[in-house]
Amino acid sequence: MHAEVDTREEARVTQEHCISPEALAARALGVDERALLASERIKHGLTNDSWRVRTRDAVVIVRMGRVPEAVLQIDRASEARVLQAVAAAGIGAEVLLCDPARQWLVTRDLGEPWREAQAHEPQNIRRLAEVLRRLHALPVPAGVRRVDLLETLRGYLRTLEDRGQSPDAAERERGEQAAVLLQENAMVCLCHNDVHHLNVVDDGTLRLIDWEYSGVGTPWFDLASLCVYHGFTSAERELLLESYFSQRPMNALARLELACWLFDYIRRLWMVVRADAEAVGIPDKA
Repeated sequence: MHAEVDTREEARVTQEHCISPEALAARALGVDERALLASERIKHGLTNDSWRVRTRDAVVIVRMGRVPEAVLQIDRASEARVLQAVAAAGIGAEVLLCDPARQWLVTRDLGEPWREAQAHEPQNIRRLAEVLRRLHALPVPAGVRRVDLLETLRGYLRTLEDRGQSPDAAERERGEQAAVLLQENAMVCLCHNDVHHLNVVDDGTLRLIDWEYSGVGTPWFDLASLCVYHGFTSAERELLLESYFSQRPMNALARLELACWLFDYIRRLWMVVRADAEAVGIPDKA
């Protein structure tokens, strides 16, 4: 009897683990899979597989994670809480299904993301600064993780050292000093931490997608991610600061430059960690 129950449970777990994106979309929408008209694979992120699935009345995005949380310092349960908050604030997409343990997410489709050139348009820099200011003013939901830049940096360094790599000692020391300085006496707030043009959707209203690195942290990191990803010029960085701050701090540009260097350093470490994980083979998530 017990063996029969165990076998059925194992079969159920296996079936759940192997679920198709179409089945997830149908489950989220509460429809039969036969109601689905089309499913196309899309890929903007580096750690997930995503599909756009259409019915007669709806278009949704299905995201299925393929890298264990610990490898890239992702907290899916925290992300789920952030998603609900930013959707309610009109900054993110409506969430239809979210299962952090299985790394499943289904949201309403907001349309195509920005092209890189759009991130450089002065009016769009101003608009995005306004969205970030709204995000940073939101109440922080209970259970959202704290993004400590020093711990994030050290976590990636430990991962690389555990895999036999030796990160540059001088850069490491500079990075640790930068993380301490950037967070010293700094305001903390809800942050996206990955403001890339592919994570910006614009249908007349700007909203952000891909919140997996979100958390409570320093707003400087959001501003830095926008600058670094798009290679902002000095003039564009000045415009961003002028648009973001109602009362600009005297040391704003220096802090932004420090944040940009640190963001770029952590991003380079992340890329090495991710590439190494794929080279050795990513463990099964089951």
